[in-house]
Amino acid sequence: MSQRNRFLIDPPVQWSIIRRMSMHWSLTILALLAIGIGVQMVYAPGNQTFGQAIARSFGAQAPLLCIMLMLYPVYVWDIVKLSHRFAGPMLRLRGILNELADGGRAMKLRFRPCDFWQETATDFNRFYEEHIRLKNRCEELENELKSMRESVEKLESAELSA
Repeated sequence: MSQRNRFLIDPPVQWSIIRRMSMHWSLTILALLAIGIGVQMVYAPGNQTFGQAIARSFGAQAPLLCIMLMLYPVYVWDIVKLSHRFAGPMLRLRGILNELADGGRAMKLRFRPCDFWQETATDFNRFYEEHIRLKNRCEELENELKSMRESVEKLESAELSA
């Protein structure tokens, strides 16, 4: 069972995919209609007008068009579910990067088993471990520097009082 509870994980990306799929879907339907009209114009018996060819073509293709229109929401749903497999991981990656950029200590990156880009999580986690190591070392050095400054101040004040 899916753990996701939002329809769109990354709306700008996923709406873009839906629009693109819709454009291709529409062009496919228009191409099928044009082919049907062309077939009616070429192979229909007798002299028929362009309007009659369109009417006969729509009549012949109406069941197919109805089925395609009924299936459209199914295809949109499937595209959205598929896009969750890459939009979700990128959303988690962005969240962790923002937390690290704000000075936080984010946790390691983990994707769901069916998500795309598992190797990205592995690569990021290697980077994350090195980042944490360097951040800890930086804190150690800052503490050492602070301690040295305090020692120097004590020595200088002792020399001045002597």
